[in-house]
Amino acid sequence: MQDVHADLASEADKLAELIRGHETTVMLPVGRVITGHLAELTVVARRIVLGVEGDESASAPRITNSGMLGDAVVAWRSEHRKATDLLATATVDVRWPGGPMRPSALAAALLTAVFARGQDIADALGARLERDDSVGHVAYYGVRTRDDAYAGHGAPPAGPFRFELTAPSGDRWEFGPADAADRVRGPAEDFCLLFTGRRPLTELAVTATGAEATRWLGLAQVRRDPLWTSEVD
Repeated sequence: MQDVHADLASEADKLAELIRGHETTVMLPVGRVITGHLAELTVVARRIVLGVEGDESASAPRITNSGMLGDAVVAWRSEHRKATDLLATATVDVRWPGGPMRPSALAAALLTAVFARGQDIADALGARLERDDSVGHVAYYGVRTRDDAYAGHGAPPAGPFRFELTAPSGDRWEFGPADAADRVRGPAEDFCLLFTGRRPLTELAVTATGAEATRWLGLAQVRRDPLWTSEVD
């Protein structure tokens, strides 16, 4: 995997290129859907900018779904670049609504938002985003936030899981102790599509061993996270 900050830049480039490649043929209803997703990405990036800069209102800004598709791309790219640059140079934890986060972890969270909303945009266009090993940072974020899926469903298990994921390049990524009883296996892209709620488990090649890991798969596909599930005004 590349540095997470480099992948933040390259994944944004790929998504912008995909949108611009379809811009002249997008019908108005689809265009509005896409501008909505871009507005949400703009909000997340702006909140990160304010958080790094130490603004107390980092959770407040919101951008509504309006304007032309091209303008929405420009607005998002501007805020995304600011957020990426600030995270790359930040040296202390960033204040965040859920608690302070390391800059690299927040960068992985932002890349996860781009992954999720990028999938929504690709689906709206009837296109496919070609994934590379940048999904490793998204997978890491999913592993790191495993316990978030248990919100409202009781306490998470005390023991860690073993995650064994296959990268788009064919590399194998492993997280967690080798002797863990509960395991999650599958393609990294499928794992990321699952925990961001972009595809149901029945459409993915992700499997579990152990009662807790099996339960987690069911919870993970419906977890809610404001980074990628909030709705557009």
